[in-house]
Amino acid sequence: MNKRKSIRCSLFVKMKKNICNYILLGSVAAPFSIPALAQENPAPTPSREFKESTRPGKYGWETEVNSGYVGGTSARFLGTQMGNSDAFNIKVKAGARIPLNDDWFLKLGLDSDNYFLGSVAGEPLPDAIHTLSLDTGVGYHWNDRWTFTVMLAPSLYRFDDVNGSDFGISGGIIATFKQRPSLTWTFGMDVSPDGDVPVFPILGVRWLINEKYTLDLGVPKTRLSYRLDPNWTVYGGVDLVGTTFRASKDLGTKIGLPQYNNALGNYHDVRLGVGTSYEFRRGFRVEVDTGWSVYRQINYQRINQSIDFKPAPYVRLGLGARF
Repeated sequence: MNKRKSIRCSLFVKMKKNICNYILLGSVAAPFSIPALAQENPAPTPSREFKESTRPGKYGWETEVNSGYVGGTSARFLGTQMGNSDAFNIKVKAGARIPLNDDWFLKLGLDSDNYFLGSVAGEPLPDAIHTLSLDTGVGYHWNDRWTFTVMLAPSLYRFDDVNGSDFGISGGIIATFKQRPSLTWTFGMDVSPDGDVPVFPILGVRWLINEKYTLDLGVPKTRLSYRLDPNWTVYGGVDLVGTTFRASKDLGTKIGLPQYNNALGNYHDVRLGVGTSYEFRRGFRVEVDTGWSVYRQINYQRINQSIDFKPAPYVRLGLGARF
């Protein structure tokens, strides 16, 4: 009986881990944000969004800087709880939407992901992860309701000792459907050969419930927002942070596990929290939120091993501009 329970428990843990990996794919594979695509030229307040519609021929610019810290917590590797590891990250993103004519447009962007992790003796845990992604796309406005976008994102998985295997590519096709001015649906398919799941369906929605409440559902961010006044907003939700990276050429040698040298990995961090946003000028905002990193992991999928971190508190500071 005890053996049966042990087998069932093992199967449950494995299924749970696989489900989490599927959910987390969006944090490393999708080179775009579903809420952002659903709202290509976002106005800064819900009240204005009710009154303004997206103009196909309008330029759009966006830049973001996000910095976060996750407290130290134990890291589990090969079934053993090892020492504590914290994480500091900074993400810099810049992008533009360039109209070609009334129907066609280009999307160009650059993402820089940087993570600094507390190393743990005996584990293939990188001290730092640095990746760079060029996000490109071509879009077509079919009519006032339908927009289609094809995305392609070449990526650099590390900055040291770069060779051909350190470059990767992901992409996808996205359709947005504006059911009404306050409700926009986004769906499509993401393809990421180096991600945990090579092909993954995409589904998201942006709902301006009224002039106070806004709901964004999708990857990498799901959020319910409440606007206190024209400048202040409070929100709560889930944020997915992560990237695909290539380990250093001697990461495994240092711990006696050479199979981790140049290993391809995916870093995931699921954060559940609440925060506030202040728009100090139209299109310019600052955000602060805090909560818990509820599922953090480094997954070396081709070796079929992972490092799993226990939940820990986090804090994030973000700056953004859209115009």
